[in-house]
Amino acid sequence: MLDNHAKIRGLFPGTDDKAFLDSACVSIAPSVSIEAIEEFLEDSMHCPQPSATAQHIAMDSRRETARIEAARLLNSSTDEIAIVESTTAGLNSIAAAMPFEDGDNILICDLEFLQVAIPFDNARRFRNLELRPVRHRNGMITVDDFAQACDQRTRAIVVSSVQWSNGLRLDLAGLSELARSRDIWLIVDAIQQLGVSSIDVSKLGIDAIACGGHKWLNAPFGCGFLYLNRRRFDQLEPLTRGYLTLKDPQGGWGKYFSTPEITPFRKYDYIADARKFETGGTSNYPGAIGLGASLKLINDLGSTAIESHVRSLSRYLIEGLKSLGANIVTPDHDSMRAGIVTFNVNDDPGSAVRLTEYLSEKRVYVSARYTGGIGGVRVSIHFFNNNEDVERLLDALAQYNKL
Repeated sequence: MLDNHAKIRGLFPGTDDKAFLDSACVSIAPSVSIEAIEEFLEDSMHCPQPSATAQHIAMDSRRETARIEAARLLNSSTDEIAIVESTTAGLNSIAAAMPFEDGDNILICDLEFLQVAIPFDNARRFRNLELRPVRHRNGMITVDDFAQACDQRTRAIVVSSVQWSNGLRLDLAGLSELARSRDIWLIVDAIQQLGVSSIDVSKLGIDAIACGGHKWLNAPFGCGFLYLNRRRFDQLEPLTRGYLTLKDPQGGWGKYFSTPEITPFRKYDYIADARKFETGGTSNYPGAIGLGASLKLINDLGSTAIESHVRSLSRYLIEGLKSLGANIVTPDHDSMRAGIVTFNVNDDPGSAVRLTEYLSEKRVYVSARYTGGIGGVRVSIHFFNNNEDVERLLDALAQYNKL
């Protein structure tokens, strides 16, 4: 469990006036992230470096904290991490670079958020590809379901590690084993898991992970990261390049730009690791700095302690919901959940929307979410939440049931 939780909660002043239980949508930022961005903005206003060139180089250097902390979170190497705008940007980069051939198919389950499918649907403009749905059964998807959908032309399995509407946590170890055994790419959208539950890529055969910062990483600043397994470095080439995806010139960029003999007509020596999927130019520095600070906070607290805290609060919520007669949509077993708990008060989907509106009036922030007929009122339990947040939700639900 998390030690000194009151101090941790104090880093999130957005919790002072509400029960914020909607990190699965857009989370609130901790004060350490805001302070890191403010420090960067102050430097941007005054240019404390001895020259603008040195200032630019310092800006590039400061965003590296995000890469280091993302690698620490995944237990990967830093060269396997690209800093990108969002999950969308990461998935699009991979889909555009994949060595698809006409007739290939991609497996995607029918519980997915639409953005998981869109990059691969877009790839069908250039190749004759099949997006093959893997159908859920009462909100459940198993490794066997994917195995049965595979054939010799299956090129990729694309999944969210945690499903956004019902909170189902997929068996990444099992999917990794399946993908490796059939030489299939495993591409993971981890935005609904990372920050609550760890993914150790050193133990899994995942080929790529895309994760935006604005949900469970508590960094809603338009920045995230892309992990690319080093065994895939040579198999993907991005469609776009920038000068910062070149290998550093001798003496650094400051010296290079002041050399009279340079010309744009030269042999370009590109980096070969995951960084080749970055913009390669001036990027979202405030976003990367905020992401780095938020990631460091999560890493310092520790994924094990965070997951234990979230699991305990989620169990408290589930038992309270059951006592009020709610139907729990999210799987009950701890291994099949992360931070999302979805429930319904009846079989009418419209009631979920009405209940979220009522809860909002009571300053309890949740969402109504559905996919493939599965969903309801989605509650997001994060490490800054406490028993009082859960009790505030349960008290409001009890009042709503009396209306």
